[in-house]
Amino acid sequence: MFSVIPSFAADPLSPKTILKVSPELTDSEESTNVSGAACAVLTKTQTSCLLIGDEVKWARFFKLDENQLVPGEQVYLLPKKHDVNSALVKYKETDAEGISFHDGYYYLIGSHGLNKSGEFQDSRYFLYRMKVDASSGLAKDFGTEDRQSSDVEKTANLQKALADDPTFKDHVKEKPDVGVNIEGLAVSGDDIYIGFRSPLPNGDAVIASVPIKDAFENSEAKLKPHPADLGTGMGVRDIAAVDDGFLILSGPQADKAGPAGVCFWKASSPEAQCHDLKKAGPDDSKPEALAVLGTTKDHYEVLIMSDGPSNGAPAIYEVPR
Repeated sequence: MFSVIPSFAADPLSPKTILKVSPELTDSEESTNVSGAACAVLTKTQTSCLLIGDEVKWARFFKLDENQLVPGEQVYLLPKKHDVNSALVKYKETDAEGISFHDGYYYLIGSHGLNKSGEFQDSRYFLYRMKVDASSGLAKDFGTEDRQSSDVEKTANLQKALADDPTFKDHVKEKPDVGVNIEGLAVSGDDIYIGFRSPLPNGDAVIASVPIKDAFENSEAKLKPHPADLGTGMGVRDIAAVDDGFLILSGPQADKAGPAGVCFWKASSPEAQCHDLKKAGPDDSKPEALAVLGTTKDHYEVLIMSDGPSNGAPAIYEVPR
């Protein structure tokens, strides 16, 4: 990997619209730990959107209605308990960090890293896909607190892929901020692209790609790492596919508040064109979710939400093309 200084636009991106969340999210673990969002335009009048948080076991459908974000049904990604060596063990959280919609499915991914105490939790190491109804964009089965949705499929194949990959294998047992920590996921064509907050090999952020089929069906799946220079000390906080590349929401490698940016990047080159981001939330918020809402010849319209403030401080931005 090698570094190319990213180009930054002179003016930071400011919110075009601040959204009100109504009704507000009442679970504090969900409300203050927003980690990803994605939307799918199914028809000219029907849009499906899904929100994830890293401290709960569900994702939540939502819709945008003028200047409001309207939360909808929860869909359960994990059951309440699972079998470990013939004993029932409670699942606590998905630690879901990335989400993307592609060809009738929502794809979601856990951090694939140790928790803040340096402990292994198996629930953090899943890649999910959830088939949705072609007309509504919603799951047919939402599941329950005790039972995961029957529309959800999950795999742990990428845990081995990371442990075998030269870029990541020395970091899988390190604590977050230096160890493996996935924060974003995008699907483009036949491949899944996975964005990492850390590590930063040679100072570059990393996006790793893997064929969708391999990720779910091949226990020997291999990753292909791609460097992305997002600025000194900056890793991926989210990634979304657009027609001619990817938009990356960037933030500090460490799990802390700090500067944020939106960068346009292609897998063929580490160079990125970036814009500093003016936060819609308070200074100590951490923008972690980026969903593409639309594209014009001049700009991408995106929804950005943050970890920290209650209800995620949702706002709509226009990112110049």
